[in-house]
Amino acid sequence: MEAKTGTITKEEEQKRRNIEKLTRGKSDKLKPPNYLNRNQKKIFRYIIAELDESKLLGNLDLFILSRACVSIDQLQNFDKQSNADPMMLLEKNFRLARDSATKDFFRCCNELCLSPQSRAKLSIAAVHQEEEKKTLMDILNEEDDDD
Repeated sequence: MEAKTGTITKEEEQKRRNIEKLTRGKSDKLKPPNYLNRNQKKIFRYIIAELDESKLLGNLDLFILSRACVSIDQLQNFDKQSNADPMMLLEKNFRLARDSATKDFFRCCNELCLSPQSRAKLSIAAVHQEEEKKTLMDILNEEDDDD
């Protein structure tokens, strides 16, 4: 269970793992869609490579991942434009478009666990999961084994 919080029984944990595995689906079709431009496809492959170990992404994440790539590419373009011409930041339409892309980016980050905060939540859940594996009975049984 990649994002488990709270205390649950081993039986509940196994059920949740099975459901998460089923709902995540396969990950054999995580390829950049044709409508993405070259830079967006490069971003797509980068995110897939970086999240590969986590096993969080499935084929159903293709749409949000594609949206994230588009928003990242847009933000990069907005930054290039404003760096080349700082006066762009004074234009209302430019700022509105940039703000919209920024909001999309942050929503996608939360959905795909790309933000430091999202990853911290996952690591906290994983640590708690490891700590919870030892029950009181486990500890008592260890003491009995020492005798």
